[in-house]
Amino acid sequence: MNRLFDKSIVLACCIAAAMGLAVNAHLVAAFCLGVIATSLAEVARGNRACRASEAASYVYVIAAVFVPPFVPFAPLALYDIARRVRHEHAWIALGVGAVFACTLVADLRADALTARTLLLTAILSVAATLLSLRTAQLEREQQRMRRIRDELQERALALEARNRDLADRQDYEVELATLAERARIAREIHDNVGHQLTRASLQTEALRVVHAGEPGVAADFADVKRTVDEALQLVRTSVHSLNDNAVDLSVQLERIVEGARSDGGPQIELEVMTEHTPANVVNCFAAVLREALSNTMRHACAHAVTVRCMEHPSFYQLIVTDDGVGGVQASGRNVAEGMGLASMRERVEALGGTFTAGPRAGTSGWRVFATVPKPQGDEGR
Repeated sequence: MNRLFDKSIVLACCIAAAMGLAVNAHLVAAFCLGVIATSLAEVARGNRACRASEAASYVYVIAAVFVPPFVPFAPLALYDIARRVRHEHAWIALGVGAVFACTLVADLRADALTARTLLLTAILSVAATLLSLRTAQLEREQQRMRRIRDELQERALALEARNRDLADRQDYEVELATLAERARIAREIHDNVGHQLTRASLQTEALRVVHAGEPGVAADFADVKRTVDEALQLVRTSVHSLNDNAVDLSVQLERIVEGARSDGGPQIELEVMTEHTPANVVNCFAAVLREALSNTMRHACAHAVTVRCMEHPSFYQLIVTDDGVGGVQASGRNVAEGMGLASMRERVEALGGTFTAGPRAGTSGWRVFATVPKPQGDEGR
């Protein structure tokens, strides 16, 4: 846009410089060819087109040396030459400029053009050259600023993504610490309060037996024992509930995956889409994933592993897929399987689920597929 504005001004000045000349075919041709050459310089795209338009500008200036009517419109060509001149070819542009200056002097002496036209053309040529250099510098600065802006935007986006990762990691660490504290509290209650209540219940039962001959005292000890047993049952219920809440499936699977990654294993992609998974299912899937990743790292020679854990309306599902070519053979009911596969199968089937493991159909790799049904009260939740 800046170049179009500059060229409009230069063209208007060129027309003003040519006003004192007689209008003939040579002048009209010079005007048309000058406009065409400078227009081609703006629409040229690609190396060949740019070189062709640059050559056209040089040819126009050279034509002005031999055909005087081309002189008033030569500043348009000089504008394009100055804009596209390269450092290694600067001497060519300087030579063309020197020849054009000599041409102006020769035309002045030969009285080929009016002194006014030649003076205006000389001044306009210098002004067009300086204006072209200034605009080119401005365009380079604008490109540099746009490049810096893009780099800053990329860095800002990268920093924002890193901050999100750090925030997610911090949330994960906080959740992990919270679950660990819940588990510690559950152990403390179980080991201390639960044992003391159990001891109190046994002592109360012993005293009731000792005072069996005293019905009133025995009845009092029976009431005390019943109260202690109720308290013990409440403590057990609370401990189990606290322990179940201290076990999170996504945290457990993420911990296993992080351990496999730190051991230099393959790239692992983990996706967990579950809510409120029971502790027995969490422990089962954690053991299955740990064994599956261990088999993959030892036998599969895999580059990528995909872990998907999903909750459906009536069952939980764990799928572990790799792209390896390992030596573990397909397992089934009628095929001998190793201890690892047998252990995974036993854990899943102990919860009433189904387990399969074998090569992926139609492609290389291995797939472990485990499904555990939900308890009756959790279906449809």
